[in-house]
Amino acid sequence: MNTIEVDEFKFLEVSTNPNILISLKGEKNFCELNLSDKSNFLKTNFRLDGYSEFEQVHGILVDGLDTSVKNQFDGFITKEKNHAFAIKTADCIPLVMWDDKEELLCGLHCGWKGLQQGIIGKALEKNKYQNLTKSYIGPHISKNYFEVKQDLINKFLQAECNIEPFLTRRGGKIFMDLRQFCMDELHEYGVEIFTNFSPCSYTEIDHFFSWRRDPGNPLRNLTIAWL
Repeated sequence: MNTIEVDEFKFLEVSTNPNILISLKGEKNFCELNLSDKSNFLKTNFRLDGYSEFEQVHGILVDGLDTSVKNQFDGFITKEKNHAFAIKTADCIPLVMWDDKEELLCGLHCGWKGLQQGIIGKALEKNKYQNLTKSYIGPHISKNYFEVKQDLINKFLQAECNIEPFLTRRGGKIFMDLRQFCMDELHEYGVEIFTNFSPCSYTEIDHFFSWRRDPGNPLRNLTIAWL
């Protein structure tokens, strides 16, 4: 993993095949730029043709599969070359998937609500002949800090999903392992994990934003990917 700094904006370079960048906290934060400035920055410094991000609503609509009049998507799937897409998170999992030939790219916003509604299965089922075979699980809140309540557990049970194997109880509290939940579902579909490098957004205060750590902070970590 390499840290890249351009015009005082910092990024973590996860991969170049496909391209995956993660914006990092700093004196200047990429997420604070408006959409036009982000697009121009990426075009100038990474020679991209375009950039897209969405109004994420913790749902399961995926750009490229679904339609939304208000650009309300929690994922994308594309074959377009040299066009970057971003997944915005502040504790949820940004999941990026691609095929062996790097001709198909998919990104998903995997918070507990999206996972409970089956966003991973939806994307993979609708593209089961497209051979999404590799994935990267980006920065998110780790199992030691993602405290959950019984109401969340009940939501999964209502969806006929038992998350007990992903729960840890200690000190009268319950914690959920989002990463392992995602990994198990990906493995069910035969999708490999590209790397185990997956920082904790809650503990890495100097690098990532965290909603659980700083409630009300509107800033987000951007996982940016393109073919």
